[in-house]
Amino acid sequence: MPAWFICTLLTIVLWSVWTPMISISTQSLGNPYRVLILEALGFLVVAVPLILLVSLKATTPSPRADLLAVGAGFFAALGTISVIYAFKVGGRPEIVAPLVALSPAITVLWMWLFFSARLNLMQGLGVVLAIIAGFILAKYSP
Repeated sequence: MPAWFICTLLTIVLWSVWTPMISISTQSLGNPYRVLILEALGFLVVAVPLILLVSLKATTPSPRADLLAVGAGFFAALGTISVIYAFKVGGRPEIVAPLVALSPAITVLWMWLFFSARLNLMQGLGVVLAIIAGFILAKYSP
């Protein structure tokens, strides 16, 4: 199995643990901003050792890439606030989590529309079906 695939599976497992934890903490604490700050502290528990143990020197220095990385963190934080708020205002994990999990399909769509990413017929069909499934899930949720 290629290393990228193992990392992808690990991400799926880790994020599948994250979703119920964030939902339960939001429902229990009631304050989505407190949840976000506490989640950020958890992120720092992982980030600080990385800063100390690995080289942060870019193999190909690029201020543009650095800015994109900061932008990615910005949008990740906004997305986290959005999902925390979805749980706060009554979103159920079994509905919110699969809808949020559509983000890769939307990313592929963006990449195809704006960055000329190539999709074969089956990949394109998979993206379309995933988006349709999300709409069905949202429309017919209790």
